[in-house]
Amino acid sequence: MAERRLVIGRRLLQRMLEHCLEEKPLEACGILAGTNGCVSSVYATDNARRSPVSYQVDPDQQEEALRRIAVAGEGLLGIYHSHPSTRAVPSRSDIEYAVHYPDAVRLIISLDGPIDVGAFLIRDGQVEPVHLHIRDGLGGTYYDLRQRCGT
Repeated sequence: MAERRLVIGRRLLQRMLEHCLEEKPLEACGILAGTNGCVSSVYATDNARRSPVSYQVDPDQQEEALRRIAVAGEGLLGIYHSHPSTRAVPSRSDIEYAVHYPDAVRLIISLDGPIDVGAFLIRDGQVEPVHLHIRDGLGGTYYDLRQRCGT
């Protein structure tokens, strides 16, 4: 089987990092979309669990993101979330809850010490690293679907 990879622009990754820092100490989460393994759209969503150790993409925001992805002719490439106080590797709960979208890359952004990013496929409880290519100058669009209190 060919090595799986995910390509993302540095600017989009920076926006995701900002989202994760805004949500700290809770885990942040969102959806990655594009074609041929290249991320062209990022959808920031609320963590329905409001937890520092687990996440669930808000179901209504997930539905909205998937609708927009279909309209744009893109595909679901991945799901991202942060680890506010642990490494950028899948936790036990990340592995247990990764039952939907087995072909989606799980991108984890660690805020524990120096910022670190890991990418993985999680299928049937098995974790496989995915090569992450971060490219300067690669475009893309960041959509913030979060519901913010007072805004």
